[in-house]
Amino acid sequence: MPIDLDKFKPAYEKWVEESLPDYQAGNVKEIVKKYPLIVSEDVPWTAYTGSPSEQTFALITSGGLYLKDRQPPFDTVSIHGDSSFREIPKTVRPDELGIAHAHYDHSLAEQDINVIFPIQRFIELERENIIGRVADTHYSFSYVNDIVRLVTESVPKLISRLKAAEVDVLFLVPV
Repeated sequence: MPIDLDKFKPAYEKWVEESLPDYQAGNVKEIVKKYPLIVSEDVPWTAYTGSPSEQTFALITSGGLYLKDRQPPFDTVSIHGDSSFREIPKTVRPDELGIAHAHYDHSLAEQDINVIFPIQRFIELERENIIGRVADTHYSFSYVNDIVRLVTESVPKLISRLKAAEVDVLFLVPV
């Protein structure tokens, strides 16, 4: 079942209007309970096929990662969240990454970034020939409430980039 954006958008706009004072006051737990969730009646499932040792893998995290000196951090203030994404190169070092996400405790990720972005583990799998190749570019999102912008703007751009990079398997690390 595709997402009915025409139905979601007014419900979302009403939620924003009613929730903004609580959001600004820091009462996030209360407004989350009222969020107009999209509930799918079916899941578009595709069984995994192929051989991992012959495929290209990419990572996507919702951990709010960005390159400290080269990219702007995600917007962590807006009730809408930030529907954009950041490209993270395969060659990134943990000290080059910042975290811009206001809705989880960063302490474990700061100790070992692989908790939310296991790039080093995937490079190890590549070296051991368990997977064919780790893509040159990976992706990070932060928290997003504005599903309309996410689905109509960011996701099509992301899919286009994944196809251009000939990614076979996208490994999602939700935070």
